[in-house]
Amino acid sequence: MGSIRRTLGTLFAILGAFYGILSALTLLRLSTVTDRWIQLSGDPDFNYDRGMFMMWIGVGAVLVGALGFGTAAKGLAAARGDRNSWLGLAIGSLVLHWFWFLYRTIGTGLLDRGAQAIARRDNVIRFGGICAAYFVMWIITRQRQMADRPANIGLERTARN
Repeated sequence: MGSIRRTLGTLFAILGAFYGILSALTLLRLSTVTDRWIQLSGDPDFNYDRGMFMMWIGVGAVLVGALGFGTAAKGLAAARGDRNSWLGLAIGSLVLHWFWFLYRTIGTGLLDRGAQAIARRDNVIRFGGICAAYFVMWIITRQRQMADRPANIGLERTARN
């Protein structure tokens, strides 16, 4: 189990660092990213809501960065053998990826029905795989924590001498 935890921890550390850096670069180029997003949307009215789109892209980048750098830190800790809980990251991943899933689903609205079904299926697989991976790390670290805990924790003595 230790080698699995170390391998997954290393993988999570690399992916977390990638997404953390990607979010930092997005924040550094927020104006350019927003303009590019509006241009690719093809809707000329989106220019009137540029400030709102910039705010939401910025919020998304901050949340992705927090999850990314948190994942990198927990991944490095797991690779070193530390017993930190992944529950907070697992729940955060679920919430963040739910919004990502909605964004991706809405984005397929212009596709024909068959392409929508394929895109939705791919997004469900990606969403499920990412969130499952976080919960697997939580389970792996939790099992180790449970194994290290004394059997009589939380029990009080019933007889006093």
